[in-house]
Parts: sequence; C-alpha cells; structure tokens
Amino acid sequence: MASNFVEDFYTIRNSYSEEQFNTKYQEMLAKYEPCHPYLEKRIYPSRESWARYCISKIFTAGIESTQRVESINGVIKKLVDRGTLLKELVTAIERELDKESHYTRINDFYGSNPSVGLPSTYNTIFKELDSVLQANLLPIPLSIQRA
Repeated sequence: MASNFVEDFYTIRNSYSEEQFNTKYQEMLAKYEPCHPYLEKRIYPSRESWARYCISKIFTAGIESTQRVESINGVIKKLVDRGTLLKELVTAIERELDKESHYTRINDFYGSNPSVGLPSTYNTIFKELDSVLQANLLPIPLSIQRA
C-alpha cells in the first residue's frame, strides 16, 4: 500500500493544471481514507511548494536547487540574521566555496587513481562525450557523471 501511495502522490505532484491536480487529489483522499487527516493538514496546505502546476508558474529557466545553493543560502541566512557586514558575508561565502573546491580536488584525486590496469571508461569509450561534459559542467557534476 505504501508504494501505491507514493506512486499516486507523484501522479498528483506532476499534474500540469489545477483541475487535474484537484481531481487526482480527491481520488487519493477516497483511496487512502486512513491518511485523510495527514493529507488535509500537512500535504495539501504546502502544495504551492511541490505541486508542478504551482511551481511551473515561477520562471526558473529549468534550474533546480542544489546542495551547493542550499549550503550558501544557509550561510547567508545565518549571517544576515546576526546583522553582519557585507565584507564578512563575502568572506564566509568564499570560505564555503573553498571547502567545496577542496572536496572536488580530493574527489578528482581519488578518481584519477588507476583501477587494476583497466583504463577508465570515460577516457576510452566515452572520450568525445566526456570532452563535451568537461567543457560544460562544473567539477562536482562532472565527477558525479563520470562515476
């Protein structure tokens, strides 16, 4: 039943119109009667932050949030709440970016170690694709793609 619930939830989440969303939501309420209070009190009131028909009204150029953005937002919020100076804010953001850069260098180092004499797949089979990815991706997404 839980997997069906998750599947149905994703179906209503991906509704492209408010009418479609409401129809599917009412079907879900009827199908999962024991979950009715949770759906009504917790899920439905926050729909503007997760339902596709709501979030598609905001222009985002197809960009979704990443851990990097969330990390920097946390730093900014903490420092702004404390009333820090702009110089301190810039320094803190630079420190966060330096930590990320350090992590990327370590990740690349471990990725560069040879593996039992076999060449890495992205350097042999997918060499042309990898060069396009190198030109268009930042270091962390590139290392994830290679992995």
